[in-house]
Amino acid sequence: MALRKNREAAPYLDEARALHAIAQQYNGPEKLAKDPKVRGPLSEASGISSKANSYLSEKDIDEIIKEFITKFLAPAGEKFADEIVYRFLLAKGDSLGGRMRNIAGAIAGEKFTRFLIANLRNSQIDFEYLLKDSSRWQKASKVTQDDLISIKMIRWTNINGSGRQIIYNTKVPIVDKNIDITMFKKFVPITKPELKTFLASANNYLALGELKGGIDPAGADEHWKTANTALQRIRNSFNKAGNPVKTFFVGGAIEASMAQEIFNQVQKLELSKAANLTNEDQLAALCGWLIEL
Repeated sequence: MALRKNREAAPYLDEARALHAIAQQYNGPEKLAKDPKVRGPLSEASGISSKANSYLSEKDIDEIIKEFITKFLAPAGEKFADEIVYRFLLAKGDSLGGRMRNIAGAIAGEKFTRFLIANLRNSQIDFEYLLKDSSRWQKASKVTQDDLISIKMIRWTNINGSGRQIIYNTKVPIVDKNIDITMFKKFVPITKPELKTFLASANNYLALGELKGGIDPAGADEHWKTANTALQRIRNSFNKAGNPVKTFFVGGAIEASMAQEIFNQVQKLELSKAANLTNEDQLAALCGWLIEL
């Protein structure tokens, strides 16, 4: 993750170098501010995030930039170009942090998919997969390492001849929320009208799970609280709809206090299964359980 973070930072550093080169062409920040090419980077350096930018008027942004120049760039004198780049990179650090959280989730999904496919192969169960932004099912023999992070759906037929299908990150109407991993009792249609009708029927669902790939122990408990709330909502919603479903949790960082709570829920059969993403035996066992459902 540390090395990946450095790789993801490269475009931001290139932007900062380009900004520095432009800034050095001017004698002072006031003249630089008149260059329309740097209005975006200058507003970011002043502390206006991309999201905040859409809520502010041009006049608001002009006033913030003006005060930013007066209080922070002008006092830097001849080194104002360095000052703007430092503050630009500080702002980009927030963007990089958000991007890395998304990447951590994607890597977690990739690992889960890898273990699910490994279990299907070990059980000699043929399967097909569907990539994001595609409507064409691919055969198991075609799956590559590069495909893993882009897989949206996997389907197979179990030993009893029943269709099984998993969809990642899909909105489940019964709970009106996006669920990380959803498993169905039968094959799911992929055309929009049929898919909408299919997802609206509680009887088509078999198991739903939350996958939290964050590896920072400091945030582990918060991830579990969020996932636990979502899992409770799932159970309540499906029980009310007359089709109790299995629920499971996979976490990248699990602290002792939350581990005990998770274990207690599994013992009470509130939570069907749980696994630590970094414990390969646990992850393989959970994927094997899903295949046997």
